[in-house]
Amino acid sequence: MVRVTKVRAVELRTVVDGKEVVVDLTEVYYSDNLADNIISYGILEERDVFLERHDGKSYAVPQSDKMRVFEVHRRNNVLMIDVMGEKTKEARVRVVNAAVRELNTVIDEAVTETTLLVLHQRLGHLAYDTIERMANAAGSGIRLTDRARPNCLTCAQGKQSKNNQSKKDTGAHAPIDKIGGVIGSAIKGPMTPWDRRGNRCLINFVDYSTNYVRVFVAKNKLAATKMFEHFLVYFEKRFNCTIHVLRTDGGKEYVNVDPFCKATGVRRQISETENQASNGKAERMHRTVLNMARCMLFASDLPLHFLGDAVEYATYVLNRSSCSANPKRMSPLEMLTGTAPNLADMVTFGSPCTAFRDPGKKAWKPRAQVGMIIGKNDETKGFKVYLPKDRVAITTQHIRNVETLDSAQNAQLQVQLEREDPELRRAVAEPDEAAKRKELTAKKSSAEAPATARSPTGKKVARKSKKKAATATRKKNKAVTKDDASLE
Repeated sequence: MVRVTKVRAVELRTVVDGKEVVVDLTEVYYSDNLADNIISYGILEERDVFLERHDGKSYAVPQSDKMRVFEVHRRNNVLMIDVMGEKTKEARVRVVNAAVRELNTVIDEAVTETTLLVLHQRLGHLAYDTIERMANAAGSGIRLTDRARPNCLTCAQGKQSKNNQSKKDTGAHAPIDKIGGVIGSAIKGPMTPWDRRGNRCLINFVDYSTNYVRVFVAKNKLAATKMFEHFLVYFEKRFNCTIHVLRTDGGKEYVNVDPFCKATGVRRQISETENQASNGKAERMHRTVLNMARCMLFASDLPLHFLGDAVEYATYVLNRSSCSANPKRMSPLEMLTGTAPNLADMVTFGSPCTAFRDPGKKAWKPRAQVGMIIGKNDETKGFKVYLPKDRVAITTQHIRNVETLDSAQNAQLQVQLEREDPELRRAVAEPDEAAKRKELTAKKSSAEAPATARSPTGKKVARKSKKKAATATRKKNKAVTKDDASLE
């Protein structure tokens, strides 16, 4: 073991060109039993001491006074200097080393012997590795007599944290490799502000196998949990599968769906208290969806009351987007249907457009109204368009002039919509003919209806005619009676 003592400063006597030079060194560690001592050349450079060549010799020279303090020689690729010492005048030390001798101001260091456990307790229950590293350091003043590492109950009480969450699903009752095998659900809310329909809560349903997600908005948590009945019927019928497990947290609102799950044979799984990681896919999906919805709202400059529409459109986009959790980064819909989704009908949330409005029999009524696209969903063909003038939202395929698309993209969108609805072109491009057809259909229906089913106006005319005939008869009878009386 090397016994090291720290001194504040030492006096070093060196030989430069045959002359003795006294050099003061600071922050020096001294050891009795070492023949060679080390001076860091890097520290010398920090203090503006550099090597210089003069007359074929190398010297360490301070830049402040240019006085030569060390004469440097090379031996076995190591730089050495001459010092004056007790042993011999020719004693040499490396340039990155300097001989030091102990001064009267040396701080005597007593070595303390102790065990690793006791030192662990003395140092505030630091980690064993840290304590051993500190004790082994030169000048620590500690010698460990026992390096045993017993379990420390105090450390467990003060430091223990949760174990890493397993990335694998557990149990044969949770077949996440099957479509609909496990459906995770989580509720968000109540939130402020309300959306335009008075909803404050969001509930999502995520298929663990494909990452398909549906989000529903509701006025409260109980109404939100009821949406599982709607989701189950839609998901099973749409994708020809069976839902086996519904996994949720322990919220009391989910008690509402227990009778329905028992009736339909859906097994319930509830995550443990204060450990939502077991239902992490559904919990994390809220963050993903809300991040997209916020960006849509902020970019469109629509008020926050449209948050419900933004959330629904965000899920519509996510289900058609590449997903890193799926094989080959397939989208959830491609995983479910085997067909890549068509993205031609994707438009920017909040895009201004014109929506066709049926004028009916009013020939001079506008045929289109300016609105803003606020979404599209999986269950209804067409876009949700908000009409600021009427303050209503309609669902229609008859949109044109989307301002966020150029003319070519608008044409492409129309082709896609007409492919889904062959009557779309005729209904929009020829509104006059559509109105005439509607009129003819109404007249035909009216003509085929029985007389008793005709308009109230016709009934009034018939009643008036009958009244007139009855009045004329009474007048005629009165005239006859008067004639008879005059004859008498």
